[in-house]
Amino acid sequence: MTGYFDNAATTVPSQAALDTYREVAQMYPANPSSSHREGKRAKALLDELRERTAALLKTQAQYITFTSGATEANNIILSSLIWRPQRAQAVFSGIEHSSILNWSQLLTHLGWTVTAVDAPGGVIDASSIASALTDKSRLVCTMLVNNTVGTVADIASITKAIRDVERQGSMPPIHIHCDATQALGKIAVDLTSLGVDSASFSAHKFHGPKGVGFLYNTKANIASLSRGGGQERGLRAGTENLASIAAMVTALEEVSANLAANLAHVTDLNNLMRTHLASVPIITPKEGSSPYILTISIPNVPSQVSERILSDAGFCVSAGSACSHNERQKGAKAQGAMRLSPDIAESSIRISFAHDTTHASCEALAAAILAIYRNHR
Repeated sequence: MTGYFDNAATTVPSQAALDTYREVAQMYPANPSSSHREGKRAKALLDELRERTAALLKTQAQYITFTSGATEANNIILSSLIWRPQRAQAVFSGIEHSSILNWSQLLTHLGWTVTAVDAPGGVIDASSIASALTDKSRLVCTMLVNNTVGTVADIASITKAIRDVERQGSMPPIHIHCDATQALGKIAVDLTSLGVDSASFSAHKFHGPKGVGFLYNTKANIASLSRGGGQERGLRAGTENLASIAAMVTALEEVSANLAANLAHVTDLNNLMRTHLASVPIITPKEGSSPYILTISIPNVPSQVSERILSDAGFCVSAGSACSHNERQKGAKAQGAMRLSPDIAESSIRISFAHDTTHASCEALAAAILAIYRNHR
């Protein structure tokens, strides 16, 4: 797919992942919760897949819960607050994914105080998060790689700042949740080093199938609203999607094995695009950002117009997060938290790469973008 530049929304599944899906779907027909022989075979494979996932993230299998994706993983953490009777505070960075930010209204209705911390230029500052904390703070959500502009947060420093505030104020432990969806398989992710209590991931961001992901969670006090047969230790009820989980693990092992080579290739593509597009405003900072995402602005042209023109020319880019594409003023909260000027925000488009993106396709896209810019400046 030479004109596909929307990999931050979803990636093309790898052939190995597709082959794994087909094999497991055919060879493991049983429900992993069944007590008969085939059920036990399926359960053994599920346990093995959990171990393999944990090993890739340098953690323990007991901390891995398979889900339908990062949105569900985020919702498990956020919905657990509903069970808590106290009127407490949740702190979000203002550039979180909509699956986190959209909880603000419900939590506020239930009596929680929700504080959104600005991230100028897409950068989440540890001291700003720490300053927002009170003795009623119970949850902090900070993403690792921003899905809109690609900035990478210093999660380890943020975590340290939060723990310092806890110690100084003799506060109850604050649960730190990290949406790491845009990071896994693209940049190095070491959950132990990050120091977070939980993190969310989606397979379709790293060439696995859609509709599957996982939650990393180390805390026993998380209780899901979802109720059913008790699968996934009660955090995610419903029969596990074994074939998709297996395909996800295959994809994760693939990208992990090729992480350095893929990162070098994509960095080269990002630099190439920055050189060709030097005449237009580039929103994504060169330093401190994932090279997989490059967000630019085409002045005087609304984002949706540029997206449509490029689509007609054979190029797929994004005018914002695909998950909020059907919402009015999609991305407006995050763009406001980044303190982008309205004219820049309203004319921004996101270009996102993959390991199979070519130099030739980048040069063709750059030429198409420059044509729009020249025709409308």
